Parts: sequence; structure tokens; C-alpha cells
Amino acid sequence: MLTSDFYLKPIDSMGRAIYTMDVKNSKIYGDFLAQTYYYVSHSTRLLAFAAGLMDRSDETNFRRFIKHISEETAHEVLAEKDLADLGMKPSDFPQRPETRVLWETQYYKIQHEHPLALMGYIIALEAYACTFLPKICALTEESYGGKAMRFNKLHAEEDPDHVSKAMELTLKLPAHIQELVAVNVQQTAMAYSNMVEACMRGEPCAQQNLI
Repeated sequence: MLTSDFYLKPIDSMGRAIYTMDVKNSKIYGDFLAQTYYYVSHSTRLLAFAAGLMDRSDETNFRRFIKHISEETAHEVLAEKDLADLGMKPSDFPQRPETRVLWETQYYKIQHEHPLALMGYIIALEAYACTFLPKICALTEESYGGKAMRFNKLHAEEDPDHVSKAMELTLKLPAHIQELVAVNVQQTAMAYSNMVEACMRGEPCAQQNLI
């Protein structure tokens, strides 16, 4: 049986990546917020897709995912408003390939592995948020006077409760589904870290914004 520590260990790489990001550099931080906007735009769609493919007998998890949709609705708008505080908008930054890898993978996993494989994505992002974003919020407040931090502040404060509920759900799943979740935690952590590192490098990205 897998433990919560096993699931949460991979997020350390996400923390190492975000802690090396120069928040004071508005171009780097703006790129990060834009990439956040792009992948978060899929949060409710992923939950709806997974809920729709759940077995009719799994009413409990179906209802949990439907409830989670309401909790995640319009969160990408927070990142968009944070960008506006910096005098920027998402279209100022093309969506990076690393960002696409983060969210596109989830549609495959939901359809071809199991709808509850999405729990790995949820656990990685929410555990990362409550563990590492409080420090980023402090740096952002110091740099921008309390602006450009709506998204990070909300998730730093709300996600601890989400993580405990997600872990409670996951640890009750059959072993073969837990394995799928664990793999997704690892892949999500790696993809997110790569996204942050791409923002820090500041390399031009010619890819068009297709979301």
C-alpha cells in the first residue's frame, strides 16, 4: 500500500524550481503568470471530462469532481488579473511547449488510463501550492506591494484542505489506480518544473497561443 509521503515526495522538484525564479523580474514573473493562465484554463474542463467518464457506480467520486469544478471555476481569471497589475496580458507570452506537456497529458490519462488518474495532477499542483507558494507570495508582496498575487495567495491558503481530501480519496482507491495516480504525480512535478525553468531562462517561444 502506498503512503501519502510517497505521493508527496515528487513535489520537492517543483519547490526547487519555483524558489530559484526571480520574482522581482517582472518579465520572468509575467511569463510564469501567463503559463499559469494557460494550464489553469483547463482545470474545470479536465474535471468535467473525468467526471463524465466515471463509472455510474462511482457516484461518490463523480459528485466530488463536480463539486471541485465549482471550486476551480474562473481561477485562470485571477492569473489574468495578476498580469494586468504588471501591465501585461496572457497574449504577451506565447504558451510554452512545457506548459502544453503539463495539461495535454491529462486528457490522455483520463480517457485511456482511468478518470481517477487525474488525482495525480491534482495532488501535485495542490500540495505544491500550499507547501511552496506562501514564500512566493511573500516575495511578490515585497516586490509589487501586494499586487499581482491573487492566484498564488488563494491557492497557498485554500489548497491544504484540498490536499488532505485528495489524499483521503486516493488512499482508498484500488492498488492499480493508486499506481496510476503516483505516476501522474511524478510526471506532473517534472512537467511543472520544466515549465518554471523555461520561464526563468526567458528563451523566446514562437509557438502560437492556441488554448
